[in-house]
Amino acid sequence: MTFDIHMSNPAATRSDVQAVASALQASSPHGSTHLAAFEETMALRTARTHAVAIASAEQALPTLLAAMGITNGREVILPALGETACLRAVRRVGATPRFAECDPGTLVPQAATTEAVMTNETAAVITAHGDGWGSGLPKIADACARREIPFIELVGTKIGSTCAGALAGSLGRAAIIDLSTRSIISGGEGAVIVTDDECLADRCRGGDYTQCDNPHRADPMAELNAALALSQAGRLSSIIARCTSAAEQYMVGLSSIPELLLPATTPDTQSSWSRYVVRLDETFSASDRDEIIRGMQRHDIAAGVGLVHLPSVWDATIEGECPISASIATRTIALPIHADLTGRDIDLICQTLQLMIQRATFSKAS
Repeated sequence: MTFDIHMSNPAATRSDVQAVASALQASSPHGSTHLAAFEETMALRTARTHAVAIASAEQALPTLLAAMGITNGREVILPALGETACLRAVRRVGATPRFAECDPGTLVPQAATTEAVMTNETAAVITAHGDGWGSGLPKIADACARREIPFIELVGTKIGSTCAGALAGSLGRAAIIDLSTRSIISGGEGAVIVTDDECLADRCRGGDYTQCDNPHRADPMAELNAALALSQAGRLSSIIARCTSAAEQYMVGLSSIPELLLPATTPDTQSSWSRYVVRLDETFSASDRDEIIRGMQRHDIAAGVGLVHLPSVWDATIEGECPISASIATRTIALPIHADLTGRDIDLICQTLQLMIQRATFSKAS
């Protein structure tokens, strides 16, 4: 389904087109000139010593988990509120998830809720960045370090964010950055695994299939994709500035809607605003939220579900686990945000969302 106002839009500029054309005209389009330069750039952007760019964002987490020796029977702690790609990765390597309850303010787990579900079988803790709601990731990383449990930071699409002075991607044993078309910068498809562990980076890279002992080893990012991603990475600061401006316009346009809770950064957190997720108040149900989203889509606005309650997706019989996350998940809405979003677009989105909320409110009252 296509919309007049896209959810994300890492649009290509003339410099991006020239970068891809240059890669096409190279004598060896399957070489690694742009790939090596891009990996070096991403290592610098995340204050890491190694970066491994791979072809698919979906392959990144299973590749990393398998490279860390996390396979059948091992336990992995996931945030209870998140995206289903985490579950698919855990299922793919045969591990078992345990879920950490989210903080209702930041929408991500805190150190205490994460430690509460750690056991002797815990092989890794995976936590994602919040969508502008602040974060407790550094404290979770510290808790994992004390217990000698590997911490994996899911940067997702939020490259360029900071938390307590730490660059997104710089925490824990390794981090994963999504470079699909949902991201603030993109290579069209792909992801990057960053780490300070040279052996782990080598296992993620894996060499060719005949020599690789990682059954989930991913293909390296193609040279053309790397050329595009490298060009966009060079504009990251300006892209973040434009997305931040869009988030500020949302704050002004939506602050008068009493039924909404809006994301806001904390003093120690700076979001790159690759996503903008709002919450309806507790008077709204999941069906109310879904009807609001459908109404916005009928107006050619690509709204969607913001976050998912992962325990109930993994196993419907544990729907009551992590009740805070379960409640919040039914009321989140992701709104479009990207560098090419205009002030007129944002005004239209805000007006349409307010109208859909009013209609849902009237429907409940009747």
